[in-house]
Amino acid sequence: MQKGSLFRFPVLGFVLLLIWVSGCKAPREIKRTAVKPMSTNKLLKNIEDNAFDFEYLTIKRINCQYSSSENKSSFRINLKAQKNEQILIAISKLNIPVGRVLLTPDSVKYVNYIDHNYFMDDYSFISDFLNMDINFATIQNIISNNVFSYRDDPRDDYKTFDSFVDSGMYVLQSEKNRKIFKMENKKPQKLDRRLKRLDVEALILQRMFFDPMHYSLRKLEIFDKTNNRNVRMTFDEFTDVDGKEYPGAIDMSFQSEVEEITVKLKMSGFSTEEITSFSIKIPEKYEEIRVN
Repeated sequence: MQKGSLFRFPVLGFVLLLIWVSGCKAPREIKRTAVKPMSTNKLLKNIEDNAFDFEYLTIKRINCQYSSSENKSSFRINLKAQKNEQILIAISKLNIPVGRVLLTPDSVKYVNYIDHNYFMDDYSFISDFLNMDINFATIQNIISNNVFSYRDDPRDDYKTFDSFVDSGMYVLQSEKNRKIFKMENKKPQKLDRRLKRLDVEALILQRMFFDPMHYSLRKLEIFDKTNNRNVRMTFDEFTDVDGKEYPGAIDMSFQSEVEEITVKLKMSGFSTEEITSFSIKIPEKYEEIRVN
């Protein structure tokens, strides 16, 4: 299955985008007070110190509105997570099971109960589709509201990120040279030279906006300058979960030259009680989806 054909499987396409946003937290309101600049290392430490730490996490009700150029649909989602072990996403429509996704450190398993097919692989297909390094640790960091990099950088390699203040929020940006955002319009040839210096196939810039009081993620932007693709997420309507704030609403958009997708989530029913089951069953007669 090629990237361009992914959206013939709208539930699978939706799930690949959903894993980016499940569980991110953010503040209820950003108070517009004077925010002093902070070094990247200090900002990272404050973000990590305030990250939501869980052994088990359940989000019982996630109402989703999904829209693309080819499909519009609504889903009900249930999310379960066990730290460092597994994340289960169950999708239903009108109380009818639609599909399930089980993420572990080594694998992605997806079953579609409507089309009677399933998908089993590692994270390479998701990484190739999004043109970013995605693995279980990245997804878990998002659920924990911890900082992460599209390149799956080790903690010590965040020296390539720049920190600054914008609109009353702290910002982490994956390129110190902020002028790079203007290159494609004024000096596009510089993009090629920049790619050669970075030794990468695509120039992808990431910006994360954090509340200066709670160091919670408020907004995320990822710009694939080479392939002209963007991901934007914002977080709103918050509730308390074990002394930490979680959003009741997340809006996301994915834009490329051939596709525009929006996902709107309304969430409730949070719990950190122990979870005893992470089941996903694939009936014998279901057809396997091939991605290579």
